[in-house]
Amino acid sequence: MSELVTVQMLKPGLALATLNRPERRNALCIQLLTELCDQVEALANDKSNRVLIVRGAGPIFCSGLDLSEASNSQLVHQSAECVARALILMRKTRLVTIAAAHGGAYAGGAGLMASCDIAIGTTDLLVGFPEAQRGLLPALICGVLSPKIREGDLRELFLVGNAIDATRAQQIGLLQRVVDRNELLEEAIQVGLGVLAGGPETIEATKELLNQAYVANDSITTQRMLEVHLGARHSVEAKEGLEAFLEKRKPWWQVKE
Repeated sequence: MSELVTVQMLKPGLALATLNRPERRNALCIQLLTELCDQVEALANDKSNRVLIVRGAGPIFCSGLDLSEASNSQLVHQSAECVARALILMRKTRLVTIAAAHGGAYAGGAGLMASCDIAIGTTDLLVGFPEAQRGLLPALICGVLSPKIREGDLRELFLVGNAIDATRAQQIGLLQRVVDRNELLEEAIQVGLGVLAGGPETIEATKELLNQAYVANDSITTQRMLEVHLGARHSVEAKEGLEAFLEKRKPWWQVKE
């Protein structure tokens, strides 16, 4: 079985993790999410590692949740738990995480990008949260985004669902920097080197301070977000939305009277 997440050391203390499922647009399947979390935890356990850049192989950063897997009722809980673990870990790990996103970041993929400490995108990047069009709820992602962007922008992203470009994403705080595609990795490395210039213990303490300062709404616990997410996954609209996506057609929504 091929590795769905590859890791290489770019410089002492600076690692690069690549989502390596380009044939599926780096869709977040259970195996990929598990490998990503295992790799992050292994890197964090070595105190010499301090910064992690995350990027995607192929034409886009990440298309989001693997919907063919998500439509399997036997895998729903495991899939949701893996997504939650990944989003929380990228934010909570002692490593400073940098997303280097190109092409597209959608749904859970956009959530993964936003869960990193710093997000750098290319000028051709599109970011979108089309969950409602699939009959799903972005409950897990909401906890990541709510401390980062204004309520009105978050409502537009979730309720309308249209993808926004890199300029708009930077304006609302989803991206911190926008660069040409051929400059993406080098820009991420330079940001990483800037982090490495700080004292290791000071940077780690600063990240912890920021996590406390910008904590998600305490009333929306991880367990509650999982419950909401799973409730939507089992809904009639989720079944129709996922089937429509897999069959490449528009969903038919039944309006209750």
